[in-house]
Amino acid sequence: MNKLLFGMAAMVALGSPAVAADMQPMIGKAPPGFHNWTGLYFGGHCGGAWGETKTSGNNGAFDQAPVSYKLQPGGFVCGGQVGFNVQVGGWLWGIEGDFGYLGLQKSLTPSDNFVEVKYGAYGTATGRLGVVWDRALIYAKAGVAFARIRNTATDLDSGIVDASDFSEINKTQIGWAAGVGVEYGVSTSWSVKLEYLYMDFGKDTSTNIDGDVFTHRNSVHTAKVGFNWHFGGGPAVTARY
Repeated sequence: MNKLLFGMAAMVALGSPAVAADMQPMIGKAPPGFHNWTGLYFGGHCGGAWGETKTSGNNGAFDQAPVSYKLQPGGFVCGGQVGFNVQVGGWLWGIEGDFGYLGLQKSLTPSDNFVEVKYGAYGTATGRLGVVWDRALIYAKAGVAFARIRNTATDLDSGIVDASDFSEINKTQIGWAAGVGVEYGVSTSWSVKLEYLYMDFGKDTSTNIDGDVFTHRNSVHTAKVGFNWHFGGGPAVTARY
């Protein structure tokens, strides 16, 4: 009996370190694929863009008064982005800046009148809020937008532009932006994304020599694909039991 009890005690003593080690939480890298979005990133994007411009004139501005025309240009968008993310559990907060070029231009010559819109460089400064599931991120963003926009409107005289009727405004217009997107971590450093973004630049006016006033309202939709290079992210650290 004494020998049996001694043997059992020895087994417990020898096994205790291993049992204790198994019971302690081990802090280390998560299984492959578990992604951490915190940190600085930058990348590029390209895609399609389509806009809507409503140009109207006061009495006498066009042949018919009052009259309004709608321009719907289609084209492309290309550029880059830079931002910073903070991930807390399954939530993400961040800021992002987009910059690039909008290849949009459209003109109409209805009823012996002429209207045109043309876009150039653009940019946004937005905040992001997202939900993280491993390597996948679904987010919404909103903030300030700006773009170089040229709006032209005039009354034609037998197809010829009269200088006194010609009106144009060509400047950087400021508005607001909002969009949604999904991003996926291909590796600890690279991610790819799909994003829809709407930009509204509000209403602006132009005046010709005759004193006629034209009102222009501009907005743009974009759908783009992109990539990001991340600094400071990588595999997340988690506890395993």
